[in-house]
Parts: sequence; C-alpha cells; structure tokens
Amino acid sequence: MKVMYVAPRYHTNQVPIIEGFVRGGDEVTFVSQYYGGTEDYSALEPIILGYPFYFRAALNCYKTIKKWMGKTGKDFVIQSKFGPLPGGRFRKLLKERQPDIVIMRDRSVYNVGVTRACRKLGIPALLYTQSPLWEEIDGKGGLIRSFFRAHTPGLRITPVLGEKKEGKTHVKPGSYYVPFVMEPHIAPHEKLHFRDDKVQILGVGKYVGQKRHEMILELTKDLRDRQPFIPFHVTIVGEVVTQEQKNYIARMEEFIREHNLQEFITLKRNFTIKQVYEEYRKADIFVLPSKGEVASISHLEAMACSLPVICSDSNGTSCYIQQDENGYVFRDAEYQDFRQYVDRLVGDREKILQMGEVSYRLVQERHKFESYRARIKEIESLLREGGATGAG
Repeated sequence: MKVMYVAPRYHTNQVPIIEGFVRGGDEVTFVSQYYGGTEDYSALEPIILGYPFYFRAALNCYKTIKKWMGKTGKDFVIQSKFGPLPGGRFRKLLKERQPDIVIMRDRSVYNVGVTRACRKLGIPALLYTQSPLWEEIDGKGGLIRSFFRAHTPGLRITPVLGEKKEGKTHVKPGSYYVPFVMEPHIAPHEKLHFRDDKVQILGVGKYVGQKRHEMILELTKDLRDRQPFIPFHVTIVGEVVTQEQKNYIARMEEFIREHNLQEFITLKRNFTIKQVYEEYRKADIFVLPSKGEVASISHLEAMACSLPVICSDSNGTSCYIQQDENGYVFRDAEYQDFRQYVDRLVGDREKILQMGEVSYRLVQERHKFESYRARIKEIESLLREGGATGAG
C-alpha cells in the first residue's frame, strides 16, 4: 500500500502510524508545511514542501512588524490554515509517488490545493480531523466554512469519539472513528514501580498555559501539606523552545522556590521521545490537567507503558480512558475534582498496579496498527469503488 500524508507538521501522534506502515513494508510519504519544535524522525523524514515565495515573504513581514510592536501570536495558525500550497511542486511529487490514497489534515487553503491535485490525477483523498465523530447539530455554516467543505474531501476520519446526546449530536455521513495508533511499549512486569519507595507522578506536555502545569504545582503543594505520611515525587517533562515557554517555566520555578517544593518536584525539558518513554517506565501515575486539549496522545503513551491516567474532560481523547478501570476523567478546570482522583490513587499502591494493567490491555485491544491499516484500506476501496477522489 502506498500512502501519502499532508499535514502542517509531522506531529508526535503520527509517529506510531508511520512506524506501522514502515514496519509492514508499505510505502509512506509525509508532506509537511514546516518543521515543528521537537519532532521524531527515526522512522521517516518528512518532505517539507513549505509555501510559495510570496506567502513566505508576506509572513516574514508580518512577523517582523509583530516583533517590532512587541506583540506575540500564534503564527502557526496563519500558516496552517491560510498558507497556500506550492501547487507545481506538489503535483510533481504526487506524480512521482503515485500514492493509493492521500490523507490530509484539516480543512485549509493548503488542502484545497491538495484536493484539486488529487481530483485531477484521480487519486483517492481522505480528510483527517480531530472534530468529534458525534458532532453538534448545527445548521449554521458561513461562506468560509461552506467553501472549505465543498473543496476538501467529503470522507473524513477522526480519533475523537465525542459524546452522543439525544437530539443534540449526530454522525455526519462519511465520518469514521479511527482511534490513535499506539503499540504496547512497557508491560506491567517490565516497569519500575515506586522508585525510592515513593509514588512517582508524571506529567508530559509543552510548558504553556494550555497544559495547566500550575495545577500540578498546586497538587504537589497540597500532597506535601496534607499527606506528609505518603512519600511521593512529581516530574514534569515538556518542551521549552519559544520565549513564551521560557517565561512559563520561569514562573513555575519561582512558585517552586517560593513554596519550598524543590524536594518534591522536578522540571525536565526538551527530552527525546526515547527519554520520555524512560520517564513513563519510572512513573506510577500519569496526570494531564490541560484545558481544551483537542486530541492528546500523551496519556495513550502512558497507557502503553502500563500507567493509570488522569485527564480532564476537555481532552477529546479522554474517551480512551475507562472511568475507574484504568484511570479517571475529571471536570475541566475543577481542581478539587482533579485532586480527589489523585488522592484515590496515591495512597493505594495496589490500585495503581491494577489500573496500570488495564491500561496496557486496552492499548493491546483497541490501538494496534493493524486495525488502523485495515480501516484505511477499507475506506480507500470505498473511494475507488465510488469514484470519489476529491471534494464533496
């Protein structure tokens, strides 16, 4: 099978999928718009196609003006949503690789061009989004939304199940639920448990406000003050590349000094994926208190390493957690709800071990690459049989 992915960048959540295709002998190409801050190229090096020269020039001017004015912003939103495709280069690549299917991330100006190229060459095209399978019933559209829907693939896959609400949500035709791929990494018997006779709590995520690491800091302080008889240690691993991230971790370090938490928490930065998995191996509980997490994969990585996991209900992929079986989903932004679930685990080492075993089993049953590949192959066949190679 020959597969081509097109996405703004080569995100961590794509790595297990790419590894599965490569391992099985399939031919896979990954086309990116730009390099991310930290990416893992051990399985495949993406092709950075970029943008036409005029867009690069305009974007550089925008960044210069913004810097001169002392303002910060999310340039990647402009790039990924409105950056145009360098059509000639992409069509040449498409003719060279001749993929069986092209899977593109999200509706964007870039992917309008990708869809047109696929239609012209008769190559089946599939959309990958992180919108829930069960979407809110919404008759509203708007010209921009309608344009993107009309000029990008009608069939889509999503790793987010969402919640079925009678009369409020529905599954749009052509939508398929395909969970993130994650191979089992560390079996329960291979883990290090309760290192230094402490319950080891781990958080993984960029040092930005969305990740709500401050909730983990508050948790650390509370555990020290309320449960001094339970030995524990907290570790946070995250990316520190941008000035925003540097400022955020500096505030965290100030909080740690102010409350004398140095003995109870360690902040680590810019780890490789191999180093992160070593942290999973040494941990006992994984926590992810972030807000508005469209589709996190870090708690699935933790599950693959036999860890019980705790995350907020604003995380789209919280559906991978079986409540009170392999972890807990708490109410978004509700610190007391978050803390009560940590409390349930931190004082019950037997429950930690039991939940970790369930996490590992769920990954084996629901997230293996073979299931993902079979689903993509099935959708490719549907597209070819129906002659649906482009938008609609």
